[in-house]
Amino acid sequence: MGCGLFIGAKAVAIPKTEQWGVQEIMLRGTAAGNPYVDVSLGAEFTLGSHHLTVPGFYDGNGIYRIRFSPDQLGTWAFVTKCNLAELNDRHGSFECIPPARNNHGPVRIVNTFYLEYADGTPFYSVGTTAYQWTSVKQSIQEQTLATLAGSPFNKIRMAVFPKSYKYGNDTEPWQYPFVSSVDLARPNYDFFQNFDRRVRQLLELGIQADVILFHPYDRWGYLTMGRENNARYVRYMIARISAYRNVWWSLANEWNIPRIKDEIDWEEIGSILRQEDPHQRLRSIHNWNGSEENFYDHTRPWVTHVSMQTSQFYNAIKWRDRYGKPLLFDEMRYEGDVPSGWGSLPAEDMVSYFWMAGLSGGYGMHGETFRNNADRETEVRWWAKGGLLVGRSPIRIAFFKFFMESLPVKEMTPTLVDNGDPKELGSNVYTFAKGGEVYVSYVRNENTTINLKLTGDKPYELTVIDTWNMTESPKIQVQPGPFSYTTRNRYEAICLRSKQD
Repeated sequence: MGCGLFIGAKAVAIPKTEQWGVQEIMLRGTAAGNPYVDVSLGAEFTLGSHHLTVPGFYDGNGIYRIRFSPDQLGTWAFVTKCNLAELNDRHGSFECIPPARNNHGPVRIVNTFYLEYADGTPFYSVGTTAYQWTSVKQSIQEQTLATLAGSPFNKIRMAVFPKSYKYGNDTEPWQYPFVSSVDLARPNYDFFQNFDRRVRQLLELGIQADVILFHPYDRWGYLTMGRENNARYVRYMIARISAYRNVWWSLANEWNIPRIKDEIDWEEIGSILRQEDPHQRLRSIHNWNGSEENFYDHTRPWVTHVSMQTSQFYNAIKWRDRYGKPLLFDEMRYEGDVPSGWGSLPAEDMVSYFWMAGLSGGYGMHGETFRNNADRETEVRWWAKGGLLVGRSPIRIAFFKFFMESLPVKEMTPTLVDNGDPKELGSNVYTFAKGGEVYVSYVRNENTTINLKLTGDKPYELTVIDTWNMTESPKIQVQPGPFSYTTRNRYEAICLRSKQD
């Protein structure tokens, strides 16, 4: 992860930190007044001609911290900048060494539409959602981490603030983010320290933390903090967690629900993240329903990728062309049994959605609303509080992920063949291909013909994949040129790989 040292002298050398790890500078200063509001702290980090300004933050009990993730090898020097003389002009240095074997750096965008780690290692996003898992009792938080450790998911959408909604979201949080709902300028440092710890634990599991800064499901006052408090809180989150390489920023869950749409200046928040996050973590914003008119303008320069609540996979190619950014289908409905239609998707459809999202050149997101037994006293559902996964889709999503990770995804291009009404998901043939090397096609219906033109001069090996039963047929050799296959079952995919010498 990295290391840190309590600085009690004017100059100090700090132990080594690996590339993309976290170097933390800890200082002791005044606890008088309200340091969250009154103290401005940061540090200038220098490596040769490379300079980076990193904000610091107050962490309670007279402790101040500055967290920095070095992206270049070598000896970094730093000097603190603060409006308190006692914390100003502290000097130090540390050596950034090569990363450990399981440290591939932060996720970045590659080839316009795809994702990979900073060192070039492929990253195929297969996400899940547990909105307020860090706001529930500690035993459920621990259970959630244990569940994630055995799951296929490498990204989780998670809110900072607790959630007030039906289906088990009616309990009070284990701690509140601020000391009271009437004093939103005094953080509860225990709450934020716990949030930090959970982000670090996700990092250790290899899971990206897609951190949702605001949402409309609120009864405590976090929705209506006001412009000044909103901006201060976002800057505080940048200082606290942006150094962790697994952090992504989501400005909102369902930004355009009427009760939140005009409460927050989304352009201001997006600009703060773009201009002031020294680590430039990925940034997006999530819409209410699947209609395109509810999307935020993803062409905005502070938006790095498209985060959508929709299952309109048949529009993916159009959106790729329009936005020129990776597409993340961050809410495709949920496997579960709640009365609402968004949360009662059969497992077969949840799995099918991943294949359609993936072969349309995007990335899918899982969710589950079944009640689980992570806690006997309160209602716990994965989508809301985490706990346990009890649905039938995760094991099949793992199969999908394993398959997609075998492909040269960042070099592939999607195509769509409409065999009827394009909005009828079952009638569409989704094909994802790198010409001359690999073709993958998927359709939800049986007795549907897939037509391909296999380029190159080498034969291909055909595999038929039962995406629900997770089986593959024996390979059959086929020749390049026109190729047709008629599906025999529902949820069937085919894969053709060119035979290499």
